[in-house]
Amino acid sequence: METELSRRLAKALWRCASHGQVLTYQRFHALCDKGVPLPQRYAALESAVETLGDVRDIDYGVLMALDSGLPGAEFFQRYLRHRHSDYVMQMGDPKYHRQTLARKRTLVARERDRVYEHARVIGEERAKQAA
Repeated sequence: METELSRRLAKALWRCASHGQVLTYQRFHALCDKGVPLPQRYAALESAVETLGDVRDIDYGVLMALDSGLPGAEFFQRYLRHRHSDYVMQMGDPKYHRQTLARKRTLVARERDRVYEHARVIGEERAKQAA
């Protein structure tokens, strides 16, 4: 279900992708009205991510950034759920391997590059259509 909040978040994520940037969780929460409960905020974020691309192929949620520069646990859970074989290939099976910071950084860097490229291609296609 797309809400006004999810549209705002999708727009913010798209803008970040188009400029090769990330969206901090601080900024994410600032985009939410003060009375919006956390579960509703994260549901809107999930909705926004899903509107920008098929999460089985590309995940704009990778642009979220904690102080460490990495996205939160919801990104890794979503990636594992929708792209299990890719996750296991890059991170190792979570049943048997610790998910190291180095592996997380590598996975995130690759996915961010893919998202930035996806946004660039979509932006070029839109510009051609507008011309």
